Amino acid sequence: MRQWHHLLGLALLISSVPGCSAGVSVPAQPAPAKVATAPTARQDGNLGVFADKLRNARRAPVSIVQLGDSHTAADLFSGELRRLLQARYGDGGIGLVPATSVPGIRNDRVIINSERRQWELISARNQQSSQFPLGGYLSLPLAARPKVTIQARDADAQRYKVSALYQASRNSTLLANGNQRRMLPATNGQWRLSPAFTNLGLPMQLGLEGGEGVLLGGWYIQGQKNAGVTYSSLGINGARLEVVDKWQPGWQDSLKLLRPDLVILAYGTNEAFDDKLDLALYQSQLDATLSSLRKQLPRAAILLVGPPDSIKQRKARSCAAKQPQPLAGVVRVQRQMAQKHKALFWDWQAYMGGPCSIARWQAGGLARGDLVHLTGEGYRKSAAGLYEFLKGALRLR
Repeated sequence: MRQWHHLLGLALLISSVPGCSAGVSVPAQPAPAKVATAPTARQDGNLGVFADKLRNARRAPVSIVQLGDSHTAADLFSGELRRLLQARYGDGGIGLVPATSVPGIRNDRVIINSERRQWELISARNQQSSQFPLGGYLSLPLAARPKVTIQARDADAQRYKVSALYQASRNSTLLANGNQRRMLPATNGQWRLSPAFTNLGLPMQLGLEGGEGVLLGGWYIQGQKNAGVTYSSLGINGARLEVVDKWQPGWQDSLKLLRPDLVILAYGTNEAFDDKLDLALYQSQLDATLSSLRKQLPRAAILLVGPPDSIKQRKARSCAAKQPQPLAGVVRVQRQMAQKHKALFWDWQAYMGGPCSIARWQAGGLARGDLVHLTGEGYRKSAAGLYEFLKGALRLR
């Protein structure tokens, strides 16, 4: 897998030396005030920092956050990468999950059950709101004591600490298992993480008491031991990179609350299926998003995951005609922007075998009949490929 060389940053050091003339008395000048400078990403894009954190993950937590489209929303690809990383570096927890059940998406580790009459779900996929949180799912309580049940998909004996990503216009109360309470202070229109419940096991019941004026954006589920890898997978079916522009301004502040050591952006398939895609505009959007992430999270590493291979015109004669026409351009822009912003880029299409390789994957049971999405086995195979790529890029065993 090709590794990209990062551009070297230039550092300019300016020093000032006071001058003097013999025989002339010059009043002492006050020392110039020190100007605070914002931290910047290291020349390697923080890859060395992230690698060291993984090596130390058995003693300290490591946080990974993935934002993406349907390939992320299914949590098969990200779920397998989570499993591989946690098997090697320790299980730090499940990460941020939606506050209530969301049709069409899943989490590889938990099942979220909620009743429609108790909650209203608003999705950034096809609805509008000025209050969308990180992840793009907004849950509004409709009942006096609405609740959610979260259960393990597989056997899970681990203990967890759980916080709500919430916004409140007035003080309210968070409930766990019917009898544990945490105060939800008013947030003045901002998204915050609530005080955590500790030592909870699965299944767990979470809810609100006096929930008027409260909005929920998710549950942040971390391991009680405060070590290992936590992997938040936040995907929206049909999403493009521009979906983050629908989230409430300042959503990066919510991202900061998760303290990510690695941010993964996994968009591109839906852009590639837009025959009218303006590649220059797309490049500008990606450039701006990466610039913002570098500014807001100067110590985090960034990974761009390119779109997998896909076929749009099945009956076309040539491979080039079968492909979504903007696909090659989307991959090229992502590669260029990753290099510019000292981010990693993993070429998913190249890993699969290049243009039109999804037909072979479909024949081998690794891709679905739509020739866009993969099967569970195909996503797991891809995650194993990305895992090996990361080990090489980070120089890990």
